[in-house]
Amino acid sequence: MAAETTWDPLIGRLMGSYRLEKLIGEGGMGRIYLAKHSRIGRKAAVKVLSAEAARDSHAVSRFFHEAKAAGEASHENLVEVYDFIRDKDTGCCAYIMEYLEGEDLRQVLMRERRIKPARAMHIGAQLAAGLGAAHAMGVVHRDVKPENVYLIERAGIPDFVKLLDFGVAKFATAVAHKTQAGFAVGSPFYMAPEQTLAKDIDGRADLYAVGIIMYEMLAGRVPFDGAKNSEIYRKHCEDPLPPLRADYGMGGISPALMGVIKKVLAKKADDRYQTASELRAAILSSSDETLGEEEEDGDEPTKTQKVKAPRDTVIGTGPMTPGRR
Repeated sequence: MAAETTWDPLIGRLMGSYRLEKLIGEGGMGRIYLAKHSRIGRKAAVKVLSAEAARDSHAVSRFFHEAKAAGEASHENLVEVYDFIRDKDTGCCAYIMEYLEGEDLRQVLMRERRIKPARAMHIGAQLAAGLGAAHAMGVVHRDVKPENVYLIERAGIPDFVKLLDFGVAKFATAVAHKTQAGFAVGSPFYMAPEQTLAKDIDGRADLYAVGIIMYEMLAGRVPFDGAKNSEIYRKHCEDPLPPLRADYGMGGISPALMGVIKKVLAKKADDRYQTASELRAAILSSSDETLGEEEEDGDEPTKTQKVKAPRDTVIGTGPMTPGRR
């Protein structure tokens, strides 16, 4: 995050009908600003491609692809994109999206380490709902992870999910954006086995990532860890899923919920839930059988247990960090 006193030539500039007011996030490809509509005062977040990246036709194509993917897959649990702007005179590229006030799931996990089953199911079911809308439009996210799961309060409902960052999303039928063949795309801890092998994937890889996130919310750690990406990939493909109750002593996880997580984390895509709606229904059904939510003694991290954020997205330069919107 840039310092408040750092001069920024974009502050005060109009992007479409929105005037940039404040820098709120940045990454390798550009910056994100808080903006307000010049006439009606509506807040928005504006993602601006850096001047250097804007001179790269591939980066511009990828940036437009990200906006298009998020814009086409419209759903209340997906970040809403309003417009894409490219200034022919300056070459500046930006897209305008809804402004969100809250925190991402990674921040929650870093602070709390584990969350209770009912809350995990609430978040997981919303993720499945949002992904279902994306998949219906032929969009596979490919980078579902806690950093891209933003939690806000809406109409008095806490932990309302907004899925962010379609920077490495894949269109099932379009050819607007392609990644280099033979390269795995995603974040290692959350990649499905077929994704780690750089095979052609579909929405079931996103569902696998939801399963990893749900496991992590309940257990306080991802199921497959390692010092190197190759080690993590191998575990996704070969190692059995560490049992939640036996390994972590968590109370309140019903057999039904454990069954949902085990199924969605099957090594073969054909053995998982086949659609996001199936996964959502299974999560909601398991809530009827959830046991008491009191955690067993010893649930707090010990001095030897460190809560750390997994490594970021791999392949190429990776998507721009969404920042805190």
